[in-house]
Amino acid sequence: MKDEKKQIILNEISFWKQNHMLPEQYCDYLLTLYTQGEELPENAAKRISAKRLFAVSLFAALLLTGISLFVLYFTELSFPLQMTILAAFVVLLTALAIYFSKKGFFLPFLYAAAAVLFLIFTVELHERLWGENAASLYALLFFHCSIWWAAGRKLGQIYFTISAWLGAALLLIFMFV
Repeated sequence: MKDEKKQIILNEISFWKQNHMLPEQYCDYLLTLYTQGEELPENAAKRISAKRLFAVSLFAALLLTGISLFVLYFTELSFPLQMTILAAFVVLLTALAIYFSKKGFFLPFLYAAAAVLFLIFTVELHERLWGENAASLYALLFFHCSIWWAAGRKLGQIYFTISAWLGAALLLIFMFV
């Protein structure tokens, strides 16, 4: 088959797939059939783009977490400014994670970094407001475990679920030992 006709057919099948005119499995089968098992150039570019986006998200999550810890523990900024910076980073990471999830890229490092920074934020805020009150701190940590469990169920991520169960188990051990 001539390359021109083949490209027209491939474009048409891709159009059907994007607009859900045929089930995705059928379109994938037809694309594989007409490309004879070779990958389409735009699919290779998307895969490279996804890998690059994943690496950038990991770097951004680690960078924002590092900056947050530096601002919180190694600077003499006022407490409200520290909490504002930490809250802004939590909101930024969560917003980026939701934005890229809607675009079809699931970036778990953004969710995990946002969860850790939110934990640090609430514990620091608790310490400032209620001091060394162990009962309210345990309640706050159980609250975080329940958020992680719900996030693990909603997002289908096992690391949130495991973190929730391990956190709850450790809290129970520390409460009663």
